[in-house]
Amino acid sequence: MGRNTIRYVIILATFSVLGIILIQFFFLRNTVNLNEKKFHESTTKALNSVAHKLVSYNQQVHGSSAKVNLPNAVDQISNNYYVVNVNEDIHPGLLEHFLIQEFKNHNLNVDFEYAIYDCENEKMVYGKYLTENNDSTTANYLTSNQSDECQAEERLFEKHYKTQTAKTECGLPICEKYTYYFGVSFPNRSKYYSSQVHAWYVVNGFLLLVILFFGYTLFVIFKQRRLSEIQKNFINNLTHEFRTPIASIDLSSKVISDPKILEHPKRLKKYTSIISEQTLRLSAQVDKVLQMASIEKQGLKLDLTLVDLKHFVEKSIADFKTSQNGNQYSINFHSEMEEVKVKADTLHFSNVIFNILDNAIKYCDGVPQIEVTVRQTKKDIRIQFADNGIGIPKEFRKKIFGRFYRIPTGDIHDVKGFGLGLDYVNKIISRHHWKIEVSDNSAKGSIFTIIIPK
Repeated sequence: MGRNTIRYVIILATFSVLGIILIQFFFLRNTVNLNEKKFHESTTKALNSVAHKLVSYNQQVHGSSAKVNLPNAVDQISNNYYVVNVNEDIHPGLLEHFLIQEFKNHNLNVDFEYAIYDCENEKMVYGKYLTENNDSTTANYLTSNQSDECQAEERLFEKHYKTQTAKTECGLPICEKYTYYFGVSFPNRSKYYSSQVHAWYVVNGFLLLVILFFGYTLFVIFKQRRLSEIQKNFINNLTHEFRTPIASIDLSSKVISDPKILEHPKRLKKYTSIISEQTLRLSAQVDKVLQMASIEKQGLKLDLTLVDLKHFVEKSIADFKTSQNGNQYSINFHSEMEEVKVKADTLHFSNVIFNILDNAIKYCDGVPQIEVTVRQTKKDIRIQFADNGIGIPKEFRKKIFGRFYRIPTGDIHDVKGFGLGLDYVNKIISRHHWKIEVSDNSAKGSIFTIIIPK
């Protein structure tokens, strides 16, 4: 399956899962709205029943003839606050009893707070907060038609309620539309419907976890695929790097193993020098691989010392020049500062300079020309290595510092290497708490900039 096909499948799968999430969210929202509507209807019916019972009680006990428009007795002031107009005095004990009873009958198992409006003082009084587990401590609802029994029950209510509630002000809002009314507030009304949609939350949460796991799985798959490709390229480069010196050593050893070679001392010297050079080259490559493995396994400990940056870079360039065997190149050094000292590990810092200069020479079609500049800004010190090489495309500039990564060139392997040099450079720069950036050289090639904070 091609890479594009995999991407299309992943995109379609992602949109499918997101579509399911949106559908779940739509149904969840509708469920919440329906439950809110159901709560409002149940509350209105319960409060209407309470108003009816209060009116019936007053008619039985006091012979009241007050008429209440019961269908319109309940008025919703806010999302969780209702007032009920009864057009006559309200007994606090009876009100509490009827509220608890009717809320149970309508399955309204929520906390609530009630209060009665005192028209004389224009305040909400007799307030009380009841939880869903509270039960009525007053007598049962009166059904007797005998006035003496009603009056006896009323005295019981009064005696009980005087010990329970004082005529104190309550914090519920006042409604100016009515004179004789009570208010009921539901501070935690969301509990009524949240428990009923709990399953929807669980399902949506599970789907969200599935999407996150799906995304993480895709990330791991692509990462492993990329690492597999990098590893494959590394093995190919390793084979090419080792094959050349091994072949040269094998050929030279066969030549010098011929007894007649002693008759040609110049030829013998030539092949022994080839063996020596290729052995050193092979050893250097092995050391590079082992060095990177050691850094990863044991960690890198820096031996920081104060160094004069200008003289250090200048000396490192001079040492690099002596290591090049007859290669044609030009390195020009320029410093805008006379003396600036920084803390650095001299061994690893010099290796960083060596690697950058070595890459500038290797990846150049013509005669390499490198401009090294040390300059200072308000915030930092910068070392720039500007070359006239083949350049680095923008999409590869962040990737070149990855281990084993080499810019793809198809089956052409003009420049040998393992892709370890810039990985090493990046690690050393990071351990120093510095930065390294890559940009285009205006003329041709690339500019590597080491940024050292002040």
